Amino acid sequence: MGWRREFRRRDVLKAAGGVTAGAFFGSRLRLGLAQDATPTPEPEEVTVTTPVEGKLNVTWWTHNNPAFVDANVEMIDRFHAANPDVNIVYQYFPYDVFISKLQAGYNAGNVADMQQMFGTWVTQYAGFGLLDPVPAAMAEGYAERFYPAAAGAYGLNEQFYGMPKEFNLENGCMLVNPALLEEAGVTDLPTDWQGLVDAAVKATKYDDQDRITQAGFQFTDNDSITFLFLAMILQQGATYWADDGVHVNLQTDAAKKAWQDETALVTQHHVDDETSYGTPDDRYLYFFQGNVAMAMRGPWVIPVGEEQFPGLTFDYVNMPPYAGTENVFAAESGWGEVVNAAAPAENKEAAWRFIDFMAQPDNLRDWNLATYTIPSLTALQNDPAILETAPLLRAAFEVLPFGQWVGPVQNRDRFWQAIHDNFTAVCLGQVDAETGLVQAEQQINAMIDETVGP
Repeated sequence: MGWRREFRRRDVLKAAGGVTAGAFFGSRLRLGLAQDATPTPEPEEVTVTTPVEGKLNVTWWTHNNPAFVDANVEMIDRFHAANPDVNIVYQYFPYDVFISKLQAGYNAGNVADMQQMFGTWVTQYAGFGLLDPVPAAMAEGYAERFYPAAAGAYGLNEQFYGMPKEFNLENGCMLVNPALLEEAGVTDLPTDWQGLVDAAVKATKYDDQDRITQAGFQFTDNDSITFLFLAMILQQGATYWADDGVHVNLQTDAAKKAWQDETALVTQHHVDDETSYGTPDDRYLYFFQGNVAMAMRGPWVIPVGEEQFPGLTFDYVNMPPYAGTENVFAAESGWGEVVNAAAPAENKEAAWRFIDFMAQPDNLRDWNLATYTIPSLTALQNDPAILETAPLLRAAFEVLPFGQWVGPVQNRDRFWQAIHDNFTAVCLGQVDAETGLVQAEQQINAMIDETVGP
């Protein structure tokens, strides 16, 4: 169901997310252990609030990211103050336990009244009739209330099955080290794709064995390879979906051109690769160590990098589009809340009240700031309070209107892995670019057939 990638993204935020959270939720901030301390074993579940006699008790399950938990508890306190008749019974779990609890709980019919879900999973649970649709009154204006990319996976058959809290952004922006660009003779930020490639070539350095010691444009992590490829197709005015809307078609002229030009960043221009430094999940930290001129990553890496390697002077800016003038891109829908269709009617009504309460701009603004996530609400576009606290997010806000939901990728991990593995095979010279793209398409469509049928 695609949770593994989110586990990686949120896991590295466990300490860093609390940096911003402390400004809002002070005493609840859980500080990280000293580096030489022995970590405490992680409990399989933590109960934050318990049932209260005489009130309507509504259960809520989430994952255990500390910044998320602190923000969630603050939302509970605010909701309780405004709704004294309802008590939110809150439990959170480590990621792997949480995913198992959701799957087993829905199979056995003993899941919580509401849960925090990553958007990619929502469509699948809703398709099995397990989730309660958003009440009609709350669904009115839903499409305008939330960004399409943030809400996409929450919709099925013209109904919505939850409310997203974040815009899961990985596209359209890049980290920039001005000192490395200036040292390479690049005085102005690139404004088009060729300018980006030229600047990256100038800023890349190698050792005597031709291994990269300073990357000009870093993009070869597990996620960015796929996100960049899909964006390059979309920016040509094309699509990666086949005519049936279920399978992919990667044999269009636009897909072939995008694939050739993306793999050429490694095979021809050699501005990044997967073998010189780092691991697939933490390569962005190389930027914060001062060894990358430009890096395509989502804004979630900023607090992580600043905490682990403080002192670097850098900026976060818009990437020039590969084609056209707009940073069109595909995005997964991020974390939000859903309601168990089998919960008692009064619990469902109260759960939706709580979910809608959290989605009010004043509440969601604070939740996003606490978790260093991008708001899912269009009403918070360029929000002054957010930009005052996190000014580097201005570039992210500028690209949000150009995002679209990635679509029904089915098994997210296998979809991304097929593109990643074949990209790597091309870059290592194991297959040519044409063969690699054919194989990626075949593997993705085979996975889709296994999931939904041919």
